[in-house]
Amino acid sequence: MAWNDNDPLMKYRHALVATLLAVVASVLIAALIGGALPFEYAGRAWTYAGLVCWILAGAFVVFRLTAEGEKQPLSVARFVRWVVSLWIWPVFLLRKR
Repeated sequence: MAWNDNDPLMKYRHALVATLLAVVASVLIAALIGGALPFEYAGRAWTYAGLVCWILAGAFVVFRLTAEGEKQPLSVARFVRWVVSLWIWPVFLLRKR
């Protein structure tokens, strides 16, 4: 099947790629944070689960806020910006109001 400009997901391709890669990187960062904490296994697991939920909520919020305007291909600077955005997403919701 050929790539088609009529596909509705094609206009979101840059935002989708950025979101996917930022989530993967953020989950790895969450694993490092969760594993480094001085809790028992259950405490580290709950911390990791909470961080992953935070990241996934951030991915949804940031994607919804920026998908329409994301037209440039992904660069290293944009990737870092997406990763940071997934962690500080409540700032964007507060600023949106």
